[in-house]
Amino acid sequence: MCADCPTARAEKEPTCQVLNRGLMESQTELQAGRGVCQRGCGLRLSGEDMSSGQHCCVEALRTVTEALEERSATLEHETRMQRLRWNRREQSLLAQVTALQTEAQLSALQHQRRLHQYMLHIHSLAEQLTGYCQRDVRTTADIQNKISDKEGESQEQFKAPE
Repeated sequence: MCADCPTARAEKEPTCQVLNRGLMESQTELQAGRGVCQRGCGLRLSGEDMSSGQHCCVEALRTVTEALEERSATLEHETRMQRLRWNRREQSLLAQVTALQTEAQLSALQHQRRLHQYMLHIHSLAEQLTGYCQRDVRTTADIQNKISDKEGESQEQFKAPE
């Protein structure tokens, strides 16, 4: 299979190969041996090195190694900085989550306290209402007793003169 295409290479051979002009030129130079050190380092030669013929493989390799080490150090530094940024961001988010959880707990406790106060108030009102109803029943019964007593007395008074 072709690296760029999901289908088999034989099916898409002509269309799959996208050639970059610069890449193609460098490959032809490498194949022809032009611009590349033939003494052993295999590095590309600059125009000055090719014209003067004073290419030192050791110096060229040191230069490449220093550039790679510098790039590696830069990447490591960037990695450390990104890790620090992510750690700070994570700590910030955790602090926000903790603050929100605390706020939610406090809010829940406050609502429970209010609910308890409302329940106590409703219970108090229910007791007062029950007390009023019991008084009303007593006073109504007392009034009826008094009325019936007065009626009984008045009937006795009417019977007595006879």
